Amino acid sequence: MTSIMQSSSTNSSSTSSKNLLRISGMASGIDTDSVVKSMVSNYQAKIDKANQAKQLLQWKQDAYRDIIKGVKGLQEYFNPTSDKYILGSNSMNINTATSDITSIASATATSSATAGTYVVTATSLAEQAKVTGKSLDSMIDVTSVTNWANVNLKVGNKTIDLSNSSVASTATPSTVVASINSQIAAASASDTSLSGVSASYVSDGTNSYIKFTKSSTNTSSVNLAATNSGNDIVLNSSVNSGISSSTKLSTLGITQDISFKVNGTTIPLTYKSTSTVQDLMDAVKSATSGTVAMSIDDTTGSISFQSKNYGSTSSVTLVDDTNTTLNKLNIYKSSDSAAQIASKLTDTGADAIVKITAPGQSAVTTTQSSNQFTINGMNYNLVNKGTTNITVTANSDKVVTNIKNFIKDYNTIISTINTKLTEKKNNDYPPLTDAQKESMSEDQIKAWETKAQVGILRNDDYLSNLMSQLRGVFSSPVYSSYTSGDPTKNSKVALSFGKYGNAVGIDTSKDVTDGGLLVVADENKLTNAIKNNLEDFKKLFVGATDNQELSADKSYIGSDNYMEDGLLKRMDNILRQYVAAPGLGQDGKYTLSGSMNIFVNKQYDYSSSGYSSKNTLSDQVYKQTLIVSKLNTQMSDAENRYYKQFSALESAMNSLNSQQSALTSMFSAG
Repeated sequence: MTSIMQSSSTNSSSTSSKNLLRISGMASGIDTDSVVKSMVSNYQAKIDKANQAKQLLQWKQDAYRDIIKGVKGLQEYFNPTSDKYILGSNSMNINTATSDITSIASATATSSATAGTYVVTATSLAEQAKVTGKSLDSMIDVTSVTNWANVNLKVGNKTIDLSNSSVASTATPSTVVASINSQIAAASASDTSLSGVSASYVSDGTNSYIKFTKSSTNTSSVNLAATNSGNDIVLNSSVNSGISSSTKLSTLGITQDISFKVNGTTIPLTYKSTSTVQDLMDAVKSATSGTVAMSIDDTTGSISFQSKNYGSTSSVTLVDDTNTTLNKLNIYKSSDSAAQIASKLTDTGADAIVKITAPGQSAVTTTQSSNQFTINGMNYNLVNKGTTNITVTANSDKVVTNIKNFIKDYNTIISTINTKLTEKKNNDYPPLTDAQKESMSEDQIKAWETKAQVGILRNDDYLSNLMSQLRGVFSSPVYSSYTSGDPTKNSKVALSFGKYGNAVGIDTSKDVTDGGLLVVADENKLTNAIKNNLEDFKKLFVGATDNQELSADKSYIGSDNYMEDGLLKRMDNILRQYVAAPGLGQDGKYTLSGSMNIFVNKQYDYSSSGYSSKNTLSDQVYKQTLIVSKLNTQMSDAENRYYKQFSALESAMNSLNSQQSALTSMFSAG
């Protein structure tokens, strides 16, 4: 009887031949599976070899990515958003400024500031130009009230009595407001127009007011009348529900198109029944490109037009339209004279005037258009009028620590690359085949593959060039003002690491096998250089700060920028060319810029033939994958062909056996 068996295969053998029903050699006596396996062994050898080549490429990718990841970590020293950033002014700044009274003035000290105590006296602050109208809320100005008995107040038809002793000269605002609200509430029982009307006390920091509002359901007309010792103190007589940015313009009596001017620019707004104060504010911002802002004070309900800039050169000038929009915004009153209107529609900013006495210097008075300004390395911020002392202290510890930390991390990545470049490959440890792994434990496989990956990047071109360029950083002097117009550089000031590096206590390793490690040979020299000669130190390590962006089609090494850039800046630019900008691709993958990054990670070839390659590692892995797939298909086809041949042989043998059996039976019967 013929036996039906299912063949098996490993991951590296044909996948298309799996799960096929095959006939073993029961009739012929041949071990078909063993024979077929032997017959396709040459295919399997080719597949194993192709898989090993692919594995080597993938290991090479992984080794590169580990190095790229390490370089990206080092680049954090060149990343402006990182706490490690070492190229910024603050990173190389040893000065700290502390103000005795920060509510008057504060400061930050740059590296060029003189240590010591600065006496700062602000006699006036810089101000923006600001045109402010009267309140659109119903309010009375009580700033000058000294005796409430002198205030005559009428809300609608109700006369409010403030003459009793409880609200005399000693009364608090809350007491007065409570008395007003009590009398309004009592009157509203018989006068429904006062329903929902209430008073509250508000202050803008300079003036004091009593503000009257009514509920939105009260549609009655309620007016105010108030005097203080005979003087009118009403800002807006018509009681409303309170003005805000969402208030409709129609509530303010504006029911036509708007076209008043701000600093000569027309503010166009087509009126709609839904138009609000916010719509007008947006129109002002848009028309003036943000140089003037319109706002509303939620406390006082007043409209303001304010310049963006500070100082005496800033101004705001308004010109009303034919619909008297500015009058309806309560910027001026209809009863004002032409001179009063002109005065209310324009304003000019003011300069700050401050006297500064620097350490060991005479007092100097300066006029500034802003409350934030810089003088002799000190960045001042004025807050209020008055006098304060600002003390600048120098502490080089932070900069020394930053430099030492950088050198430590730099040496780590240099050592790693140097090891990869110099370690020898052991050819006795090729990648394992699937068949070999089946007879090994996980620990044995791991140990083998660790040895197999040694030397994978030995003498690698990318890493060799990177190391050469990083070492070259220290061999070219830093020129403080080199331009291509002076190719001799003779008239330029040059700082050489070989000469100046010794003076700051930093040197390269004397051991040539170290690959160019940096050494802090004398920390005292480093500290003294930073403390006493910081500007030269910055020139050597940072260099020019206004160099143009690197050109993609020009070599950086040896360029004008390179000659002016400090040592750290050179490193920054070199690493960018290899692994992209700082902060990108921290995992060493998928940041497809930078020559080494592209070589390791970018795949150009997605063709079915593998002939669109630019020979990046990803392209090479892809091409090798196609080769493995093709070889698997060839082996599968061969297996199927051989099994068909053996199947035909089995059928023939069965037929022969049947004939022999029949003949035997026939002769036996005779």
